[in-house]
Amino acid sequence: MILFDNQTYRALRNGMDMAWMQQQVHSNNIANSETPNYKNKTIEFKKVLQKAENGQSAKWVQKAVITSDESTASRLDGNNVNTEQEELGLWQAYAQYSALTQRLSGKLSTLSYVINNTAK
Repeated sequence: MILFDNQTYRALRNGMDMAWMQQQVHSNNIANSETPNYKNKTIEFKKVLQKAENGQSAKWVQKAVITSDESTASRLDGNNVNTEQEELGLWQAYAQYSALTQRLSGKLSTLSYVINNTAK
């Protein structure tokens, strides 16, 4: 529907998707904090030029890249997860997701108000 296919809704949707992915990576790291030889995972979002399809112009898109952190010092069991750091990252991703959800809810409330009060 064209109503929800504008720059604002796309930005909110993409931001929520990214925050959700960050939560998943941090949660996975916390869940594996006692797993021997587990390496901490990180997620980065990079802008990538997407090739043109069907004669349309090329465009920049965000792409998630998950990598293992092999460079940090690890414990004797080979695990390098810093639980406190992961919990902080999880909280930050949750706070970001919550703020974006509230913003989207506000936009939808405004739309609902306009729909319900313009027909009178």
